[in-house]
Amino acid sequence: MKIMAIDDEIIVTTGLRVLLPWEEYGFEWLPPAENGAQALEQMKLARPDVILVDCRMPVMGGLELLTEIHKRQWPIKSVILSGHDEFDYARQALQLGASDYLLKPPDTDKLRTVMMKLKAEWEQENRHNRQQKENLPVLRERFVRSLLEGAKVSEPLFAEKTSSLGVPLSLQPFRVILLQIGQDPEAPRLYPYDGEQLMKFAIENIIDETLRHWEQKCMIWDQPDRVAVIAQIPGSIDALRGDLLQTAANIRQTLRYIVTAGVGAACERLAKDGKAAYDQAKTALEYQYYTGPGEVIFIEEIDWETSAKTAQGQSAGRAPDELYASAAHERLCMALKIGNDLELEAWLQSFFAGFHEREMPVQLTKTESLQAMMSAANVIAELHPKLQPGQLLTSAHIQSVFTAATLETLHGICGSFLRELLKLTVDMRKSGKHHVIEAAKAILDTRYDSNLSLESVAREVYVSPVYLSFLFKQVEGVNVTDYVTHVRIEKAKQLLLATNLKTYEIASRIGYQDEKYFSRLFKKKVGLTPSVFRQQG
Repeated sequence: MKIMAIDDEIIVTTGLRVLLPWEEYGFEWLPPAENGAQALEQMKLARPDVILVDCRMPVMGGLELLTEIHKRQWPIKSVILSGHDEFDYARQALQLGASDYLLKPPDTDKLRTVMMKLKAEWEQENRHNRQQKENLPVLRERFVRSLLEGAKVSEPLFAEKTSSLGVPLSLQPFRVILLQIGQDPEAPRLYPYDGEQLMKFAIENIIDETLRHWEQKCMIWDQPDRVAVIAQIPGSIDALRGDLLQTAANIRQTLRYIVTAGVGAACERLAKDGKAAYDQAKTALEYQYYTGPGEVIFIEEIDWETSAKTAQGQSAGRAPDELYASAAHERLCMALKIGNDLELEAWLQSFFAGFHEREMPVQLTKTESLQAMMSAANVIAELHPKLQPGQLLTSAHIQSVFTAATLETLHGICGSFLRELLKLTVDMRKSGKHHVIEAAKAILDTRYDSNLSLESVAREVYVSPVYLSFLFKQVEGVNVTDYVTHVRIEKAKQLLLATNLKTYEIASRIGYQDEKYFSRLFKKKVGLTPSVFRQQG
């Protein structure tokens, strides 16, 4: 704790210097001053934490010095020294923030007690200030988040909180902007926790630097991959769009992330309307389902209420979308029944273009798509009684529909499923065993000893694993795994009867590295162990 003595009598400052072992008590003694004016000059270079100051001095006395310190809001503690026991001086000094009033010459024990008390108070204040400084980011984020979540505060409390927490916002009109941070498909990356925190820090720096001309703004991470910005910015939507596009471009160029922005409307009072503005920004951001990532979407540019009403139709009679869906399903079913791939592609383009044109709510586009896929599965099951709709439309298909992030992704999922169904029905109508199955069997019959998988075989015959699995089961009556097992067991029989190879050697030749597993499987399929089979053969 730094201490300065201020008195026009050098004998007083010298005496105070030797009156106590200041360094032993944790004090650093600064050069003394002869009056208040000189003390102010010296304080510009070395600011004391506490001063021992005389009341009456030439040029500037103690009370005038305390007044100047008070004006400057310097956190300096003070003890007034006086040669007279004057109550008025003491009262004025205490009003100006003095901690105590001592008569000269001060009693050693009294001085020690007063100074140690001041030092303890100073240390406690420092600890509190350090703790508050450490907690400030958390408290600031908590306050801003509370505004976005619906907290309503009085204007005086809002002003007090923003000032004490260092939040650069006022009661002026504002917007909430949500910046969705997405992976760049050309440069996917995964970070450990520390790396993720550094990446967030880098993103915040780019946002802050790009938007540095937005003097009143505050940002928090409202989700792990999303930044919420509250900004009080004048200017047009075009200017705001330009700023946000530049921010997105800087982040992508520097960090290889794609940024999509949802912007709420301008609102009047942040102290009351934070949640409404936040909800608007979230609604705007949801529209990326139609635009795809990398866009800036303003709530003013979309009309969700009208779209929802149009998409949901009317309760009385046949609503336009109901007629649309019915006609669309009829076209789809016909394309599948006649096996027309061109008609199917035309249907897909028309079906999803209709979603986009009418800006249907996200959930409704998924429901309609799933209904179309269910209709298609039912049609195929009717055409081929051995197939069940539940075999064709699996839970994995349904999950992929409901987790689609964009309309383009949903289009791809639905299209892939319907193309597989079309190919399945066309292939199954052909007489005899399909050439795809024959090609797959040729691979399995000759390479049974290798580590084959459904995926690798499907790749070689140019179909998807799901389609190959369906088709193989329908044509051969068994799945691919059972067929491979059958081929291996038949080959093992030949080797047992025609060679003197050991059991483990035969197991290895037909693709099993575990002799015991092979023996158990052989007995399960043949009814005899390999050794007994060889003996009886």
